[in-house]
Amino acid sequence: MDLVKRFARDKAALLGATLLGLLIIAAIFAPWLAPYPNDVFDFHIERRLLAPTADALMGTDRMGSDIFSRLLFGARITLMLAGIAVGSALLIGVPIGLIAGYYKSWFSDALMRVAEIFLAVPQIVLAIAIAQTLGPSIENVILALSLTYWPFWARLVYAETRSMRNEVFVESAVALGASPWRVIVLHILPNIASPIIVRTSIGMGATILTAATLGFLGLGAPPPTPEWGRMIAESREYLPEAWWYALAPGIAIFLTVLGFNLFGDGLRDILDPRTRRSV
Repeated sequence: MDLVKRFARDKAALLGATLLGLLIIAAIFAPWLAPYPNDVFDFHIERRLLAPTADALMGTDRMGSDIFSRLLFGARITLMLAGIAVGSALLIGVPIGLIAGYYKSWFSDALMRVAEIFLAVPQIVLAIAIAQTLGPSIENVILALSLTYWPFWARLVYAETRSMRNEVFVESAVALGASPWRVIVLHILPNIASPIIVRTSIGMGATILTAATLGFLGLGAPPPTPEWGRMIAESREYLPEAWWYALAPGIAIFLTVLGFNLFGDGLRDILDPRTRRSV
Protein backbone atom coordinates (compact mmCIF):
# COMPACT_ATOMS: atom_id res chain seq x y z
CA MET A 1 0.00 0.00 0.00
CA ASP A 2 2.90 2.34 0.70
CA LEU A 3 4.11 1.89 -2.89
CA VAL A 4 0.63 2.66 -4.22
CA LYS A 5 0.40 5.83 -2.13
CA ARG A 6 3.83 6.95 -3.28
CA PHE A 7 2.86 6.31 -6.90
CA ALA A 8 -0.40 8.22 -6.42
CA ARG A 9 1.55 11.29 -5.28
CA ASP A 10 3.54 11.31 -8.51
CA LYS A 11 1.40 13.38 -10.88
CA ALA A 12 3.52 12.58 -13.93
CA ALA A 13 3.27 8.84 -13.26
CA LEU A 14 -0.49 9.15 -12.76
CA LEU A 15 -0.77 10.95 -16.09
CA GLY A 16 1.18 8.13 -17.73
CA ALA A 17 -1.04 5.49 -16.12
CA THR A 18 -4.15 7.38 -17.26
CA LEU A 19 -2.92 7.56 -20.85
CA LEU A 20 -2.11 3.84 -20.84
CA GLY A 21 -5.49 3.04 -19.31
CA LEU A 22 -7.24 4.96 -22.08
CA LEU A 23 -5.14 3.16 -24.69
CA ILE A 24 -6.03 -0.25 -23.28
CA ILE A 25 -9.72 0.66 -23.10
CA ALA A 26 -9.60 1.87 -26.70
CA ALA A 27 -7.96 -1.36 -27.85
CA ILE A 28 -10.32 -3.68 -25.96
CA PHE A 29 -13.55 -1.87 -26.76
CA ALA A 30 -12.66 -0.62 -30.26
CA PRO A 31 -15.63 -2.40 -31.95
CA TRP A 32 -18.04 -0.64 -29.59
CA LEU A 33 -16.29 2.75 -29.31
CA ALA A 34 -15.65 3.21 -33.03
CA PRO A 35 -18.41 5.21 -34.78
CA TYR A 36 -17.99 3.15 -37.97
CA PRO A 37 -16.47 -0.20 -36.96
CA ASN A 38 -17.55 -1.99 -40.15
CA ASP A 39 -15.93 0.56 -42.46
CA VAL A 40 -12.37 0.41 -41.14
CA PHE A 41 -11.11 -1.75 -44.01
CA ASP A 42 -13.56 -0.54 -46.70
CA PHE A 43 -13.37 2.13 -49.39
CA HIS A 44 -15.89 4.99 -49.55
CA ILE A 45 -14.69 7.18 -52.38
CA GLU A 46 -17.54 9.65 -51.99
CA ARG A 47 -16.38 10.42 -48.42
CA ARG A 48 -12.61 10.56 -48.94
CA LEU A 49 -10.54 13.34 -47.28
CA LEU A 50 -13.42 15.02 -45.50
CA ALA A 51 -12.44 17.53 -42.81
CA PRO A 52 -13.40 16.84 -39.17
CA THR A 53 -17.14 17.16 -38.57
CA ALA A 54 -19.68 15.97 -36.03
CA ASP A 55 -20.10 12.76 -38.05
CA ALA A 56 -16.34 12.20 -38.45
CA LEU A 57 -14.58 13.69 -35.42
CA MET A 58 -11.10 13.36 -36.93
CA GLY A 59 -12.07 13.50 -40.58
CA THR A 60 -11.72 10.75 -43.18
CA ASP A 61 -8.70 9.34 -44.99
CA ARG A 62 -7.92 8.60 -48.61
CA MET A 63 -10.19 5.52 -48.49
CA GLY A 64 -13.07 7.56 -47.10
CA SER A 65 -12.89 5.68 -43.80
CA ASP A 66 -13.39 7.40 -40.47
CA ILE A 67 -9.93 8.17 -39.05
CA PHE A 68 -11.10 7.98 -35.44
CA SER A 69 -12.44 4.45 -35.99
CA ARG A 70 -9.18 3.40 -37.64
CA LEU A 71 -7.18 4.87 -34.75
CA LEU A 72 -9.13 2.80 -32.24
CA PHE A 73 -8.52 -0.41 -34.16
CA GLY A 74 -4.92 0.66 -34.70
CA ALA A 75 -4.48 0.71 -30.92
CA ARG A 76 -4.99 -3.06 -30.97
CA ILE A 77 -2.24 -3.52 -33.53
CA THR A 78 0.08 -1.17 -31.64
CA LEU A 79 -0.30 -3.00 -28.32
CA MET A 80 -0.02 -6.40 -29.99
CA LEU A 81 3.18 -5.44 -31.82
CA ALA A 82 4.81 -3.94 -28.75
CA GLY A 83 3.60 -6.63 -26.35
CA ILE A 84 4.77 -9.60 -28.41
CA ALA A 85 8.06 -7.96 -29.43
CA VAL A 86 8.97 -6.89 -25.90
CA GLY A 87 7.84 -10.22 -24.46
CA SER A 88 9.99 -12.11 -26.97
CA ALA A 89 12.97 -9.87 -26.24
CA LEU A 90 12.53 -10.54 -22.53
CA LEU A 91 12.42 -14.29 -23.08
CA ILE A 92 15.69 -14.08 -24.99
CA GLY A 93 17.56 -11.36 -23.14
CA VAL A 94 16.79 -12.14 -19.49
CA PRO A 95 18.01 -15.80 -19.52
CA ILE A 96 21.13 -14.80 -21.46
CA GLY A 97 21.87 -12.02 -18.97
CA LEU A 98 21.33 -14.32 -16.00
CA ILE A 99 23.56 -17.08 -17.38
CA ALA A 100 26.31 -14.71 -18.51
CA GLY A 101 26.19 -12.79 -15.25
CA TYR A 102 26.26 -15.77 -12.91
CA TYR A 103 28.77 -18.01 -14.62
CA LYS A 104 32.35 -16.93 -15.21
CA SER A 105 33.48 -18.74 -18.35
CA TRP A 106 34.36 -18.20 -21.98
CA PHE A 107 30.78 -19.06 -22.90
CA SER A 108 29.43 -16.24 -20.71
CA ASP A 109 31.87 -13.80 -22.28
CA ALA A 110 30.88 -15.00 -25.76
CA LEU A 111 27.19 -14.38 -25.02
CA MET A 112 27.86 -10.80 -23.99
CA ARG A 113 30.16 -10.17 -26.96
CA VAL A 114 27.28 -11.19 -29.23
CA ALA A 115 24.97 -8.81 -27.36
CA GLU A 116 27.51 -6.00 -27.69
CA ILE A 117 27.74 -6.56 -31.45
CA PHE A 118 23.98 -5.98 -31.68
CA LEU A 119 24.25 -2.92 -29.42
CA ALA A 120 27.00 -1.45 -31.59
CA VAL A 121 24.48 -0.92 -34.39
CA PRO A 122 21.56 1.50 -33.78
CA GLN A 123 18.42 -0.55 -33.18
CA ILE A 124 16.32 1.28 -35.76
CA VAL A 125 18.94 0.71 -38.49
CA LEU A 126 19.16 -3.00 -37.70
CA ALA A 127 15.37 -3.34 -37.48
CA ILE A 128 14.96 -1.64 -40.87
CA ALA A 129 17.54 -3.97 -42.42
CA ILE A 130 15.84 -7.10 -41.06
CA ALA A 131 12.33 -5.94 -41.97
CA GLN A 132 13.47 -4.92 -45.46
CA THR A 133 15.04 -8.34 -46.00
CA LEU A 134 12.02 -10.28 -44.76
CA GLY A 135 9.36 -8.12 -46.44
CA PRO A 136 6.48 -5.99 -45.10
CA SER A 137 4.16 -7.77 -42.65
CA ILE A 138 3.17 -7.57 -38.99
CA GLU A 139 4.94 -10.85 -38.25
CA ASN A 140 8.21 -9.63 -39.75
CA VAL A 141 8.02 -6.36 -37.80
CA ILE A 142 7.62 -8.32 -34.57
CA LEU A 143 10.57 -10.55 -35.51
CA ALA A 144 12.75 -7.56 -36.41
CA LEU A 145 11.94 -5.77 -33.15
CA SER A 146 12.51 -8.90 -31.05
CA LEU A 147 15.87 -9.68 -32.64
CA THR A 148 17.15 -6.14 -32.17
CA TYR A 149 15.83 -5.42 -28.67
CA TRP A 150 16.89 -8.44 -26.61
CA PRO A 151 20.50 -7.18 -26.05
CA PHE A 152 19.20 -4.25 -23.98
CA TRP A 153 17.68 -6.63 -21.44
CA ALA A 154 20.65 -8.99 -21.62
CA ARG A 155 23.05 -6.18 -20.77
CA LEU A 156 20.86 -4.87 -17.94
CA VAL A 157 20.34 -8.30 -16.36
CA TYR A 158 24.01 -9.17 -16.80
CA ALA A 159 25.13 -6.10 -14.84
CA GLU A 160 22.54 -6.63 -12.09
CA THR A 161 23.38 -10.33 -11.78
CA ARG A 162 27.11 -9.62 -11.54
CA SER A 163 26.55 -7.22 -8.65
CA MET A 164 24.06 -9.54 -6.95
CA ARG A 165 26.30 -12.60 -7.25
CA ASN A 166 28.59 -11.40 -4.46
CA GLU A 167 25.80 -10.62 -1.99
CA VAL A 168 25.89 -12.46 1.34
CA PHE A 169 22.53 -14.22 0.88
CA VAL A 170 23.64 -15.60 -2.50
CA GLU A 171 26.95 -16.86 -1.11
CA SER A 172 25.08 -18.40 1.83
CA ALA A 173 22.72 -20.26 -0.51
CA VAL A 174 25.69 -21.61 -2.47
CA ALA A 175 27.42 -22.66 0.76
CA LEU A 176 24.30 -24.56 1.82
CA GLY A 177 24.46 -26.61 -1.37
CA ALA A 178 21.84 -24.87 -3.51
CA SER A 179 22.21 -25.63 -7.21
CA PRO A 180 23.17 -22.79 -9.59
CA TRP A 181 19.72 -22.81 -11.19
CA ARG A 182 18.04 -22.62 -7.80
CA VAL A 183 20.23 -19.67 -6.84
CA ILE A 184 19.51 -17.91 -10.13
CA VAL A 185 15.73 -18.48 -10.18
CA LEU A 186 14.87 -18.19 -6.49
CA HIS A 187 17.45 -15.75 -5.17
CA ILE A 188 18.87 -13.55 -7.91
CA LEU A 189 15.98 -13.13 -10.34
CA PRO A 190 13.41 -11.90 -7.74
CA ASN A 191 15.92 -9.33 -6.47
CA ILE A 192 16.59 -7.85 -9.90
CA ALA A 193 12.94 -7.84 -10.99
CA SER A 194 12.50 -4.12 -10.32
CA PRO A 195 14.91 -2.82 -13.00
CA ILE A 196 13.54 -5.40 -15.44
CA ILE A 197 9.99 -4.16 -14.87
CA VAL A 198 11.02 -0.52 -15.29
CA ARG A 199 13.01 -1.29 -18.43
CA THR A 200 10.04 -3.19 -19.85
CA SER A 201 7.66 -0.29 -19.33
CA ILE A 202 9.97 2.26 -20.93
CA GLY A 203 10.92 -0.26 -23.61
CA MET A 204 7.29 -0.58 -24.66
CA GLY A 205 7.26 3.10 -25.62
CA ALA A 206 10.51 2.79 -27.58
CA THR A 207 9.22 -0.32 -29.35
CA ILE A 208 5.99 1.41 -30.36
CA LEU A 209 7.98 4.32 -31.78
CA THR A 210 10.25 1.97 -33.74
CA ALA A 211 7.27 -0.02 -35.02
CA ALA A 212 5.63 3.21 -36.19
CA THR A 213 8.85 4.14 -37.99
CA LEU A 214 8.87 0.80 -39.81
CA GLY A 215 5.23 1.32 -40.74
CA PHE A 216 6.01 4.82 -42.00
CA LEU A 217 8.74 3.41 -44.24
CA GLY A 218 6.34 0.85 -45.69
CA LEU A 219 7.91 -2.10 -43.88
CA GLY A 220 5.02 -2.78 -41.51
CA ALA A 221 1.52 -4.08 -41.99
CA PRO A 222 0.28 -3.83 -45.61
CA PRO A 223 -2.68 -1.57 -46.45
CA PRO A 224 -5.48 -1.17 -45.59
CA THR A 225 -4.41 -2.28 -42.09
CA PRO A 226 -5.01 0.66 -39.67
CA GLU A 227 -1.43 0.85 -38.41
CA TRP A 228 -0.51 4.31 -37.09
CA GLY A 229 2.86 4.65 -38.80
CA ARG A 230 1.44 3.66 -42.18
CA MET A 231 -1.44 6.10 -41.72
CA ILE A 232 1.07 8.95 -41.37
CA ALA A 233 2.98 7.74 -44.43
CA GLU A 234 -0.23 7.64 -46.49
CA SER A 235 -1.10 11.20 -45.45
CA ARG A 236 2.09 12.80 -46.82
CA GLU A 237 0.83 13.31 -50.36
CA TYR A 238 -2.28 15.11 -49.08
CA LEU A 239 -0.48 17.68 -46.91
CA PRO A 240 -1.06 20.47 -46.05
CA GLU A 241 -4.65 20.48 -47.32
CA ALA A 242 -5.73 17.34 -45.42
CA TRP A 243 -3.78 18.26 -42.26
CA TRP A 244 -6.03 16.15 -40.02
CA TYR A 245 -4.95 12.97 -41.82
CA ALA A 246 -1.43 13.06 -40.32
CA LEU A 247 -2.31 14.92 -37.12
CA ALA A 248 -4.56 12.23 -35.60
CA PRO A 249 -2.16 9.22 -35.77
CA GLY A 250 0.78 11.48 -34.89
CA ILE A 251 -0.90 12.59 -31.67
CA ALA A 252 -1.87 8.98 -30.90
CA ILE A 253 1.76 7.84 -31.18
CA PHE A 254 2.99 10.80 -29.13
CA LEU A 255 0.52 10.24 -26.28
CA THR A 256 1.15 6.49 -26.21
CA VAL A 257 4.93 6.80 -26.03
CA LEU A 258 4.58 9.60 -23.47
CA GLY A 259 2.30 7.42 -21.36
CA PHE A 260 4.75 4.51 -21.25
CA ASN A 261 7.71 6.79 -20.49
CA LEU A 262 5.95 8.63 -17.66
CA PHE A 263 4.64 5.37 -16.22
CA GLY A 264 8.11 3.80 -16.44
CA ASP A 265 9.72 6.80 -14.74
CA GLY A 266 7.17 6.53 -11.95
CA LEU A 267 7.91 2.85 -11.47
CA ARG A 268 11.64 3.54 -11.41
CA ASP A 269 11.25 6.16 -8.70
CA ILE A 270 9.22 3.74 -6.57
CA LEU A 271 11.04 0.45 -7.16
CA ASP A 272 14.63 1.74 -7.26
CA PRO A 273 15.50 3.80 -4.15
CA ARG A 274 18.82 4.80 -5.70
CA THR A 275 17.08 6.98 -8.28
CA ARG A 276 14.04 8.00 -6.28
CA ARG A 277 13.11 11.65 -6.41
CA SER A 278 10.85 13.54 -4.02
CA VAL A 279 7.28 14.05 -5.24
